[in-house]
Parts: sequence; structure tokens; C-alpha cells
Amino acid sequence: MSVGAGGIMRSWHGGLIVLCFMCSVFGQVHKPKNVHMDSVNFKSILRWEPGRLLDGNRTYTYTAQYKLNIPSIRNYSNVCVGIQETHCDFSRVRFDSLLRVRAELNESVSGCVQILFDPYTQTIISAPTVKVTSRAGHLDVSFFGPIKEPENLSLKTVYGSLYYNVLYWKASSPSEVTTVTTEETVVILHKLEKWTDYCIKVQAAVPVYYQVGQFSEVICEKTKDDGKTEPWKIVLLFIGSMLIVTAVVIGIYYLILKTYKTTRYIFFASYSFPEHLKEYLNNPFYTTSSMLPIEESVETCEQLTFISEEKEDNSTTA
Repeated sequence: MSVGAGGIMRSWHGGLIVLCFMCSVFGQVHKPKNVHMDSVNFKSILRWEPGRLLDGNRTYTYTAQYKLNIPSIRNYSNVCVGIQETHCDFSRVRFDSLLRVRAELNESVSGCVQILFDPYTQTIISAPTVKVTSRAGHLDVSFFGPIKEPENLSLKTVYGSLYYNVLYWKASSPSEVTTVTTEETVVILHKLEKWTDYCIKVQAAVPVYYQVGQFSEVICEKTKDDGKTEPWKIVLLFIGSMLIVTAVVIGIYYLILKTYKTTRYIFFASYSFPEHLKEYLNNPFYTTSSMLPIEESVETCEQLTFISEEKEDNSTTA
């Protein structure tokens, strides 16, 4: 009976020694610390730090696992096993899940560090790509993304719906911000002041999951004329056009006249009539009567008396 009791005592002491040995080995492996998830556009990387730095050539290895956050599910699925890196890609996780990681040193393991992770509510939505174009007094704002890689899927496809918040303001009044929310990927900003600088930034949002993304970089663009001509400008343009047309007509007329005179001077030199010819042409030697028809002449006879010189001398002497 004593022997049996002694055997029992020896067995109890042996079990205690083994238990103490196991606890001491277990206590040598510290849990990973600063365990957190870095997730951007469903690219999810679990990161951690070693619980304690080791001396010499000893290196920790790590095992990371996950399971759906459902009490009835108990089994964990391995994602990374026996790795030396302090990170593990959990992008395969699509639903609310429980993640855990432990450290390993030779045959010993640490306790597990667990975190909850829901990619739909915890992933960071990056900023979309934005392009702004100034056109006819408006600003055309187009945007694209974000994208889930490596599948190259739009987050609108992943979430089922995606909204964009477009914020814009005058560069001179940054406190007066206007917000436009849309599901489209193009927004036309109307009723803007002409020749004014406007600044714009865009973010994606998923209201059903209370998710808002990062803002894009601020883009500033100057508006242009709206293409509508004011009435006073039309009148001024009409008057200016008429003046230009009149000036052109007068110029053409003057040019033609100058060309005509020059040509006439070169090929047809001017000639001045002598004064006596001008006088003759103005007062011709013939009269109007000389131009009358000549009447038939009538024969007339008159008596002529001839006196000789001698007879004249005698009469004088007497």
C-alpha cells in the first residue's frame, strides 16, 4: 500500500516537472505585438512585430490563420505557415473574419494574437483618378477608379454601388465649397464665373457601408468664355465691320483711279492746243449766214463811165 502510494507520489511529481518544463518553454516564445491590418482597395496585408528580439542565429517563424466570424465555425484555415516575414497577405478574406497569428521558435509556440477584420468596412478606399477640362464656360470633371487589384475590378463592381463626392470652389474663396454627389463618372459644372480659377477634388464613397474614400489631389482650372456674345458686342462688331468694308471700298476706288491716271500719263501723254487755235475754234471766220443755202444769182446791168486823164487835165487848166 505504501509502495502504491509512493508510486503515485512519484508520478505526481513527474507530471509537475513536465508541466513546469512545458510552461517554461512556452514562456520563452513571446507573442507577436502591434498586430494590425493594412488594407487598401481590398489588398489586405496583416502586419506585426516580434514579441522580443532574439540573440544569435535564432529566428522566429510565424503562422497566420483565419476563420469566418461565426461561432458555429471553429476550424481555422492556414494562410501563411512557418514564414520568417512579419506580414501575411489576407486578400483572400472577403467577409467578416477572425484572424490570428502566433510565433514559433524551434518546437515551441507562442500564444495567438487575434483581431477581427471585415474588408468591406475596414479597407481604405483610395482616391480616384481625376481629369478636369475647361470648355465654353463650363468645367468637365471626369474620374475613374479606384481599382481592386490584381483582378483590375472597379470598386463599384465589388461593392455593387459607388458614389463620388465632387467638391469645388473658387481659388479666391476656398471657404465657399460646393459639393456634387453622383454615381456617374463625369460631372459638368455649370453656372461658373468666366475667366475664373476653380479648384476641384473628388472622393469615392459607399454609403451602405459608411465608407468614404481618400480625396484626390486638388486640381485648379480656369474657366473660359461661355461662347455667348453680348448685344453691345454684336453692335460694336457690326459697326466695326461696316467701317472696315467702307475703308476697303474707298481704298480700292482710290487704287483704281490712281492706276488709271498713271496708265494714261504713261501711254497717252497730255497735249495742249496753242492759244490761237483755241481762239479760232471758239470764234470761227465763217458766220451763220455763210452756211445758208446759196440763192440763184440775178443778172443786173449798170452804166459805167470812164474818164481819161487828158480830159481831166484840160478841165483843170481852164
